[in-house]
Amino acid sequence: MRKVFALLSVLCCALAVSATNYTCHIKVVVNGEVSEQDEVPVVVTGENGVYNLTLNNFMLISGEEGDQVTLPVGNIAVSGVEGVDEYGYTTIKFNSPIVITPGNDGVHSEDEWIGPMIGEVPIDLTARFTNTALDANIDIELAMLQQTIGVSLFGVAPTIKGDVNEDGEVGISDVNAVINIILSE
Repeated sequence: MRKVFALLSVLCCALAVSATNYTCHIKVVVNGEVSEQDEVPVVVTGENGVYNLTLNNFMLISGEEGDQVTLPVGNIAVSGVEGVDEYGYTTIKFNSPIVITPGNDGVHSEDEWIGPMIGEVPIDLTARFTNTALDANIDIELAMLQQTIGVSLFGVAPTIKGDVNEDGEVGISDVNAVINIILSE
């Protein structure tokens, strides 16, 4: 009976898409002015070597602490990017226009997000990641303002519930670990 349960579990999870949630430190450079933010969520999903990366509720912050101005930009998402696995991490590169969608932080209304008002913007993204860490750079070209917004991200993925083998994601490898535990008893 245990073997049947284990086999059914494997079959159900075989088509699972991996998703890793990173908590990132973000550094934004606009016209030489640097702003930083902590605990910015970034999600990377992937299936069969093709990945999506999403930076939700991106904000531009300027000014000194206590006198800061926050400009809500929106969600930056790239999808369908082929990854290259080498040296223990996966690299994705994306260089194409996207439309920034409105954020959903619960603080700003849909009309306050400026990204969707801009229309298509060219972005150049390079991201390197493992199951537990992410390092990414995004350049957003704003031709109408003749400037580039540079965004650097570095983050980690916490171990999550169901992550039996503690690789930073819940997936088929966790099912295999559970099967091995069941069969060894």
